Amino acid sequence: STLSGRLHRARGKLSTVRESLIACKELLHYKRDELKKLWLDGVEQKHILQLLKQIQEMKDLPEKIGSQMAKKEFLVATRGLTSSLDLLKGTLKDVEALGEVRSELESRSAQLYSRLMEDLTAQIYVEATWDVLQLQRVGSTRENPFQRADSGRNSSDKNPFSSGSGKKKDGSGKGSGRKTGEQLKARRLLLEPGTSSGSLLTPAEEDDWNKILNDPDSADATLGPAHAILIDMECLALLNKLPETVESLNSDLQKQLSQILSRTSQQLAESGRYPQGDKRLLPQLFSAVVAQLQRVVEAHRLAAMAGQKAVVRNKMDQARLDLAEVWSRVQSVIQVLLTDYLDFKSSSTLGSLSLPQQSANTFSEPTADINSYFVRRKTARPKRSSLFRFDSSSTALSMNDYLREHVESDKEGAKEDKILVCPADPHNITLIFNQLMQFIQEIEKALKVQPGAHCTLYAFLMDYIKDVFLGQIHVDISNSLNSASQSLDAWKSVTDTDVLRELAVSRPLLQSTVSVWKSMAELGEMMGTLPLYSHHFLTIMCNILMQYKEICGAAYRGLVQPEAEDKRIISAQWAKDEDISRFLKSLPNWNTVERESQSVEETAEEIDQRNAKETEMLVQNLGSSDIPPHEILSDPAQLRSLAQLQESLDWFAQSVLKFARGLPTGSSTGGGVGKLSVVSVVPPLPETTINTLISLAKEFEELADVCLLVLHLEVRVHCFYYLMPLWRGPGGGPSQFSGGPDSTDPSNEIIQLNKDLLAVEDALDSSLQPQKIQYVFEGVSHLVSAILISSAATIKRINSNGVKKMCRNIFAVQHTLTASITGRRELALDQAKTFYELFNLTPKELLTSIVERGAAFKELDYMNALQLLHRSVAHPDPTSLTQNMERLSQILRGVVARPGVTV
Repeated sequence: STLSGRLHRARGKLSTVRESLIACKELLHYKRDELKKLWLDGVEQKHILQLLKQIQEMKDLPEKIGSQMAKKEFLVATRGLTSSLDLLKGTLKDVEALGEVRSELESRSAQLYSRLMEDLTAQIYVEATWDVLQLQRVGSTRENPFQRADSGRNSSDKNPFSSGSGKKKDGSGKGSGRKTGEQLKARRLLLEPGTSSGSLLTPAEEDDWNKILNDPDSADATLGPAHAILIDMECLALLNKLPETVESLNSDLQKQLSQILSRTSQQLAESGRYPQGDKRLLPQLFSAVVAQLQRVVEAHRLAAMAGQKAVVRNKMDQARLDLAEVWSRVQSVIQVLLTDYLDFKSSSTLGSLSLPQQSANTFSEPTADINSYFVRRKTARPKRSSLFRFDSSSTALSMNDYLREHVESDKEGAKEDKILVCPADPHNITLIFNQLMQFIQEIEKALKVQPGAHCTLYAFLMDYIKDVFLGQIHVDISNSLNSASQSLDAWKSVTDTDVLRELAVSRPLLQSTVSVWKSMAELGEMMGTLPLYSHHFLTIMCNILMQYKEICGAAYRGLVQPEAEDKRIISAQWAKDEDISRFLKSLPNWNTVERESQSVEETAEEIDQRNAKETEMLVQNLGSSDIPPHEILSDPAQLRSLAQLQESLDWFAQSVLKFARGLPTGSSTGGGVGKLSVVSVVPPLPETTINTLISLAKEFEELADVCLLVLHLEVRVHCFYYLMPLWRGPGGGPSQFSGGPDSTDPSNEIIQLNKDLLAVEDALDSSLQPQKIQYVFEGVSHLVSAILISSAATIKRINSNGVKKMCRNIFAVQHTLTASITGRRELALDQAKTFYELFNLTPKELLTSIVERGAAFKELDYMNALQLLHRSVAHPDPTSLTQNMERLSQILRGVVARPGVTV
C-alpha cells in the first residue's frame, strides 16, 4: 500500500543517482591527464611564489636585522638570521643570485655576534654592578655622596666598552634594567633579610627566572641584567657561538675586573665621602669592589645556567663557563688591590731597617759585631783612570737622550692607570682584614675547599702578613723602644691637655710611657682587626714590657744610684729592703694610695699610733749615725723626675692590667677595655701568656711602689739631715738655746728644712696625684716633733730665750706644713711645743704638773727634760737630780698616762 509505494520511489531515486555517478566517472576518466597537469602546475606555482616571498624577505632581512639590533630585539633578530642562513645553506643553496645576500647575512651574523658579546659584557660587568654603586650613593650623606649625580656609566666619554654599550645613551631607557632610588631601597629591603649582597635576584625573582629559562620568549630585558643575560646567551646559542663566547669571556675577564677596580677608585678619589688620601676611604673602596665582584660572579653563574639550557634546547655545541676560573681571577684582582695599598716595596727595606740580631719574638738591643775589627783587610789596589771618555760625543749624547726618553715614557705609561684613594702602607691591612677574611670564607665556600685547605688569596694574605706586615711591626716597635729610652734620658713629659684628657689622667706622664702605651694600644687594636695573629701580638706585648721594664729600671737606677760604688742613697736602700718595705706597706696610710682598696677613715689615736711606729723605726735606724750630703737626693729636679717616673709607671701598670684582665681565655671571654675595646672579637688566648703579661705589669707596679716609698722616705731622711745639728750638735750638743734676747729667732737648720720641704712639695705637686703627695708628707710633723723632743737629751743648756727659740722653730715648721703643704693643723708639733714649755718650770713644778695633769710624754722624755733643767742651772747639784729622777719614777708608776702616750 502506502509503504510499498514509498519503497518503490526510493529505489528509483537510488538508481538514478547510481547512473549519474557512473556517467560522471566516465567523463572524469576522459579528462584525467589534463587535470593532473593542471594540479601539478598549481603546486609548482605555489612553490615558486613561496620561494619568491622568501627571496624578498631575505633581500629585506639585513635592514630588518639592523633595525631590530638597534631596538635590542636580539632574540627576534637572531632567530630570523639563523632561519635565513639555514635556507641559504639548504633550499636556496643553488640560487646563484642570492650569493650577495648570503654574504650580507653572514656579515650581519658576525655583527650580531659582536653586538651580543658587547651587550653580554656590559650586562655582566656594568649593569650587574651599577646598582651596587647606586645603593652606595642612596645610602650616603646628601652632602658627600659616594657617587656624583652625573657619574653614571654614560656620563663621561671614557667608556670601558666599545660602541655597543656606548650606544645606549639613556641609562634608564628600554633594556637598561636600572632601577630608580625608590626601587633600589625596596630591593635592598628585600635582599637584606636572608640574601647576600652579591645576589642579582631576590628569591622570588630567581624562582620566576628559573621558569623563564624554559621559555626565553617571556624574558624581558627591562627587568634587569639577569633577563638580559638570559636573552644574550639564548641568542649566542642559536648562533652556535657559545664556545667562542666562553673563550672570549675568559680572555677578557681579568681586564674587566681590573677596570671595576679602576672605576671605583677613580669615583672615590674624585667624589668620596672623605678627601683623597684619607685612609677611611680604603674600607669603602674594598667593600664596594668586593660587592661588585660578587655581582660579577653571580652574573657568570646565571650566564652558565642560561647557556646550558640553551645548548640542550637548541642542540648546539657544548660550552660551559667555569666559575672556579672566575673566582681565580677575582682573587687575582684582590691581590692587585692589596699589592697597591699594602706597600710590598717596603719588604725590601725591612731587612735593612730590622736588626739582624732580633728574632720574631725577641727585641734585644743590637750588639756591635767586634769580629769586623779583627778581619784582615785587603790592600786596596790603585784605581786605574781612563785616558779617554766618549760621554760627550754626539753619538753618546743622542743615545743617552733616547734611553732617557724611553725610560720616562715607560714610567708615565705605568703611572696613568694607578689611582690610589690613600697612600700605600703596610698598616692598611688592619683596616680591611676582617672584610677580607669574610670574603675569603665566601670564596672557599663557593669553591668547596676541603677542611684544612685554603684558597690562593688566603695564602697570599698569610704570606704578606708573615713576611711584610709583622716585619714592619717589629721595626715600629724597635723604633718606639729606642724613642722611649731617649725620652727617658731627656725626661720629657706630656703636658698637652688634650692628650692627658684622652688618657684620662690629671698629671703629666713621661713621653716614653705614652709612646710605649700607644704601641701597646696599636697592638691591641690589631688583635681585633687581625684575630688570627692575636697570640703573636700578645707575645710582642710581653716582649715590649720586658724591654721597657729594663729601660725604666735603668732610669730609676740613674736617679737613685750614684756613680761611685762606695756611696749610697739611704731612701733607695731602705725602699729596696724587704723588711722595711713590708713594714711601710703594712701601715694603714699605705691603703690611701692603693689602687683597688677602699680607704678607711682613721681616728686621731690611730694616726698617732701609726706615725709613732714609723717614727720609732726611723729613729732606730737613723738616730745613731751622721748623714753625709751625698746620701740624700737634694736636687728637686731629681725628685720631680722620680715622681714623674712613679706616676707614669703606676698609670702604665694599671692600664696594662686592666687590658690583660679583659682578654679572653679558654675558660672566659674578655670584653676589652677602654681604648683597646676591639679585643672583644679576639679568640681565646693561652692563659700562660696572659699571666705573663699580668706579672710583667705587676713588676711595673712594684717599681712604681718603690719610687713612691723612696719619695716617702727621702722627705724623712731630709728631716734628719737638716735637724741633725739641733739633735747632735757640734762638740757634744747644741749650745744655741742659752743665749740672750737677740737669739730667739728660728734656727738656720729649721729655715733650711722649711726651704727644702717647700722645694720638694713644689717639685711633687705638678707630678703626683694628691693622695700620693699626702702619703709623702703625712707624718712629717710627727717625725719633726719626735726629733725636736729627742734633742732635749743633747742640748747643753736652755733658758727662757732658748724656749722661745725652740717654740719659734716649731711654729715655723708647723706654719710651713699647714699653710703650704698639708693644709691642716699639725697637732704633733703642738705636743713638741708643750714639751719645751715645760722648761719654763722648775723640776719640782714639772713633777707637780705630772701629778696634777697626768703624763703627756714618755718617761725617757721626762728624764731628758729633768737632766736638761739640771744642766741649765748655774750650779747643778747631782743629788737633787737623783732625787728628782727617783721621784719621777715613782710618780709615773702611780699615775695613769694620757691616752696614746706610752710611759
